[in-house]
Amino acid sequence: MTGIAKPLEGWTRLGRVEPSVRLTPAFRLGAEDLDIGQHLGEKPGRQHNLEPVRVVLDEAMDRWGHPDSAASDTWVGPRLHAALRLSRREASDRATWRFLGLWAADYVRWRFGPEPGQEDPEQAAKVERFVGPHSKQALARLWWMTETFRNGTDYSQAALALTNQDIINNLFRMSIANHRPTALAALAVLPRSKDGTSLPNGRAANALAKATNATASTLLLDLLAPDEQADVVARARWEAEASDYDARAYLDTLPEGPDDGEVPAESVELMKKLLSELLTEAPIRGQVAA
Repeated sequence: MTGIAKPLEGWTRLGRVEPSVRLTPAFRLGAEDLDIGQHLGEKPGRQHNLEPVRVVLDEAMDRWGHPDSAASDTWVGPRLHAALRLSRREASDRATWRFLGLWAADYVRWRFGPEPGQEDPEQAAKVERFVGPHSKQALARLWWMTETFRNGTDYSQAALALTNQDIINNLFRMSIANHRPTALAALAVLPRSKDGTSLPNGRAANALAKATNATASTLLLDLLAPDEQADVVARARWEAEASDYDARAYLDTLPEGPDDGEVPAESVELMKKLLSELLTEAPIRGQVAA
């Protein structure tokens, strides 16, 4: 059963899986093995040690019970990003995420599949969670969410964004999320929990995302609220330090991201004013107008 749970068990380096791989419902449930040898591709460029990633995923599965697996996203995202030090170019390679989805098939099933022991194929984790696009694939979505919402070395805003599944499923998939001042301003204006650690109002998040996306069609956000170019040297240094990263040292504290530059505070403030107005005027489903 070990080979079924982890078809790439024993691999400690990042690889690639070609799109020819096919996943049956039985495999997605964990009831059938998968021979992916013929689907493995060559991995050009840097070698990546996957042991820190395994530490993060195993710890998440130990800390959260299956019914609460979605609550682990906010914890996993920053730690996955710090453990898997990909460049943005590397992270844009679908073959890499296909490999990781199969290498961590046990995590994908735990996060998106049914309770252990259930045999209904209709309940199996969807194919897209193993090998789909970055907005759907189980690990890619967390890595890219963290990349999108971090502020230089500070992962706290990414962790906050990951508390709201509607941000993950909607705002994150819109082009406006690529504008860092807009992404951070959206988190700043959305209603928070009493302790300030989560964004519980999914309907507000959806309404803001739609209103902002519509406005972005007529406003050039980059001109309105300029962002800084990332420090590519600092980013490359952070990527090169992957071999020295100890994932166990950050199980209870946030790690640090690449020191490649923070979002200009004045640009975030400008976008906060605009987004606050949009949120005030946006129709929020289920909310009665005053």
